[in-house]
Amino acid sequence: MSQHPEISYTHILSELSVNRKDPCEVIRELISNSYDASASRIDIYPLLQPQYQGFIYFDNGIGLSEKEVINGITPYRAFFSIGKSTKIPGQSIGYKCQGSKLCFASKKFTLITRCEDDKNWRSISIDNPKLNLNQEYNIESKEDLSPWETVKNLFIHPNMSTTNILEKLNEDFFLNQFTKGAMIIVHNLEVENFSDFYDSEEDRKTQWSYLKNYIRFNTKHGDMRILRPEETAFPDDKSGSFKKSLGYNEDCELYLWTGNNLENVKAGYPYLAKPDDQDQLQIKSPAKISKLNDGRFFGREAYTFQFRNTVYCFTLAIDGNRRALDKYEELDRKGKKKSGIRLTDQRGTFICSDGVKICEYNEIFEHSKLEDYAVLGTASGKSHYIFMINGTFDVVTNRNSLTDTALGILKEDSFIDHIKKFFEKAQKNIVFRELIDRLNKDDADLKLEAYTKKLTNLKEGIQYRQRFTVRDIDQLKEKLLVEPDVGEEHWVGALYTMFAHFVPPESQYAHIWLRPLTFSGMGIDSVAVPMGEKGLAHQIQKALEYKYTLLPNDEFNHPLKLTEQIVCWDMITPKENQQITDSYEYFGKVSLPEELEGIGYKIIDIESLDGQWDGGEIKVISLKKLIDKTFDCDWRTPPPKPTDSNTRKRKQKSK
Repeated sequence: MSQHPEISYTHILSELSVNRKDPCEVIRELISNSYDASASRIDIYPLLQPQYQGFIYFDNGIGLSEKEVINGITPYRAFFSIGKSTKIPGQSIGYKCQGSKLCFASKKFTLITRCEDDKNWRSISIDNPKLNLNQEYNIESKEDLSPWETVKNLFIHPNMSTTNILEKLNEDFFLNQFTKGAMIIVHNLEVENFSDFYDSEEDRKTQWSYLKNYIRFNTKHGDMRILRPEETAFPDDKSGSFKKSLGYNEDCELYLWTGNNLENVKAGYPYLAKPDDQDQLQIKSPAKISKLNDGRFFGREAYTFQFRNTVYCFTLAIDGNRRALDKYEELDRKGKKKSGIRLTDQRGTFICSDGVKICEYNEIFEHSKLEDYAVLGTASGKSHYIFMINGTFDVVTNRNSLTDTALGILKEDSFIDHIKKFFEKAQKNIVFRELIDRLNKDDADLKLEAYTKKLTNLKEGIQYRQRFTVRDIDQLKEKLLVEPDVGEEHWVGALYTMFAHFVPPESQYAHIWLRPLTFSGMGIDSVAVPMGEKGLAHQIQKALEYKYTLLPNDEFNHPLKLTEQIVCWDMITPKENQQITDSYEYFGKVSLPEELEGIGYKIIDIESLDGQWDGGEIKVISLKKLIDKTFDCDWRTPPPKPTDSNTRKRKQKSK
């Protein structure tokens, strides 16, 4: 008897429709569908009335046919299906057949559509689609002779705002503007703080609308290839070559309902306009300003090339940090919340697929071939530019990141060569050249400043550190030695090495000490031999590791199997038989032998996770306790370092 897997359509649909990063992603996906449907007009009406919080979305594209079969399914049926699409990768923006499912995270979904060969409109309404849609649900549409009435009947108690929208979508609209296309009506979309994202009312100032700016910065309508050279100063010839890339379209008009009117949202990514005559008075090149963050410099570069039969487009829009702060008024910045879209999220390097900005990718500057431009990947560098890399990149299901295959293209040396070539050409632009030079200089200055501050703090803090003297070593008498601090494993090793050469042969602790032969900051810290040994034979050498401390639950970052002694400055002694693990899939247990009482413990019975028994043992030693027992020491604790407030109080008292 044959068996078949069971698929929970409801569960998959729930995940697809809810598990998203941005409440307006559904609009992004619908816009992509409209462009794929060859629409020349898109209208978006946010529904802000509390009973209906959702939207009405219309495009005049080809509509959703229930007759034409493409890839084994009709466009209408594919709209409601999981894993079925009429679209072909590389020829459409949305081909994963899942973006439209975001509409189903709602209490009611309505679709009205009409194709050129349809005599009338067709419609369907589904209550709680996320729960009710499944393999058995009948999605057959019904002929609709008066869709304007269908729309009106969806809103039983419209307020003034909703009434104004319904008056716009009247019989005249359907007869004269909706001759073909699709209308989607979503009630009660599952979005918290709905109005924060979808409100575009005039009293909030249209330019602050999250939805409007989301459309401009993050959707196909904000295509990064639409350069508008006369406005933005991108090169004319590059604008022409961009227009030849697959899927370029600047002719679709998009309108967003604002107040009581449809406001046109301009197509193309909102690159800042070139400086006007008044701006020119404030423009200075990066080399001529005292602080780079105060820069209002400006530069534009663009580039196209073909790689594996795909046309790629680069844009580099340089706008100094201060210019970006001044001109992107609608974007949030520190201490100022406006549209809800952050300025910092629009600065730096981004990957775009078919014109749509997908994700940040400042990691591109980690490639060795781009080391001359690595400073562009730093936080200080990103604030002065936006660099877009556009191609037909494959994206993951939610279209917020790239697949591993797409990322592989970006890491290929031959692809990186094109980026390097672009930057080398851009270096002819004095603004870009000076920006790189200035960022490198400032970065070096910051690193030096940070290093200097760290060294100063270290020097000033030495006198407040725990210290000790050793009375029975002539060379060290009355000389203060500073105890190691966190992160000073090298000092632990240096102290151990020094004291190992002063251990009296008759000391009852001499057998615990080893004499280091090497000292390294990488790999094995030291190779050592027992104190009485004078030769260098391989079989007497022991692997020695230094640590500031080793807590019982810490994972040891060296192979237990190859380590014979661990020297910590000090540590907490674990319990008998407590387990110790390493990063190499080995573990052992704690033993507390009498010979190490008050000094340390052993790790014994070492074995691997797959059961291979090694059986070795490791001494874990507290150097502080071993020094104290081997030598005559005087340990001292100075008063704590005064805080800034205490220092100010003392100064005030002295006055």
